[in-house]
Amino acid sequence: MASRSARAQRTRLPRRIACGSLSIALALSMSAFAVPTQAQAVTAAQKQQEAEAALTQMNAMQQQLDRASADYGEALAQQQNAEEQRDDASARIDALEGEIDEVQGRLASRARSMYRGGPTSFLDLLLGSATFAELTENWGLIARVNDSDAALVERSRALRDEAREQRDRFDEQAKLAAEKADEAKRIADEAAGTVEQMRSTYESLSAEARQLVDAEREAQRQAAQQAAQAYEAAAPQRAQQQSAPEASAPSAGNGGSSSAGSNGGGASAPSYVPSTGNAILDRAYSQLGKPYGWGATGMAAFDCSGFVGYALTGSPTRIGTTYTYLSWPRVSNPQPGDVCTNAEHCGIYIGGGQMIHAATDGVGVIVGPVQPGMVYVRR
Repeated sequence: MASRSARAQRTRLPRRIACGSLSIALALSMSAFAVPTQAQAVTAAQKQQEAEAALTQMNAMQQQLDRASADYGEALAQQQNAEEQRDDASARIDALEGEIDEVQGRLASRARSMYRGGPTSFLDLLLGSATFAELTENWGLIARVNDSDAALVERSRALRDEAREQRDRFDEQAKLAAEKADEAKRIADEAAGTVEQMRSTYESLSAEARQLVDAEREAQRQAAQQAAQAYEAAAPQRAQQQSAPEASAPSAGNGGSSSAGSNGGGASAPSYVPSTGNAILDRAYSQLGKPYGWGATGMAAFDCSGFVGYALTGSPTRIGTTYTYLSWPRVSNPQPGDVCTNAEHCGIYIGGGQMIHAATDGVGVIVGPVQPGMVYVRR
């Protein structure tokens, strides 16, 4: 009973599984028995050390996964960009070849005309002039024809030069797209191996040590469920506050900002749904308890940037990585609905130094404290 009561009071938990909490869990579990013998105490300490060592390893591997998720997203974005440029180059090459064919056809027609007319056509044009005025007029016609021929030749040359440049661009972007596709696959394969290592580490634990880890994970999941239920229960109150006359200037309590100058560098305020207060928070809370999945953007599972992308847009599509979020405008007075991020991990800020985030494999989407070194950003 003491153990369950202690877990029920923990409503906000860290992203990483805190090794120190294992000591508390162990002490509470031992309180139900008689005073342990020295051998029992040694065994319990060994199990605690075993669990803490495994957690340290799994936390380090989770950091690798977070970094891999950002690198994977960047590789995919660069692949997509290269493919778009490759396709643009291909389309331009097709258009240029059509123009070249047209110019070449006109030049060929002129050559055939000059060949049929022969060298006398030029003399006939001049000698057939009865007056000086006719001579000057015919001379001007010849000059214009020659200028036109020269322009066609120059246009043909320019088109061929551009076509050659576009073919070089096509080859370069096609090569880059293939390289980025290979890079993304390599990262995904390595991440899959890391996930398997994490699970193998967990499965290699003794039954007692695994029980400690399971208890901590279950406490985090229960806390996430309680947070989601509390947020849902408060929906009518938020709707009433939002419909009040003063709702035109949202306060920090419902995720708003009354002026552009108060949101840190002029970044636009988060989007709101009048009936609920903050659509970003609504979506974030609605996914509490969902499992963590590397590279996942929803709806069955999320990784950290996939979860943030869904919360911001309502679409299970990755809109960026932690690298992307770090480039967004930073805010000095974060509001619920902002993004908190560092180079490896990200989440949705909910106020009070807490965030909702896709934490780790085996834990999923939970509420936890904003990590040291994170910055707050807003689109």
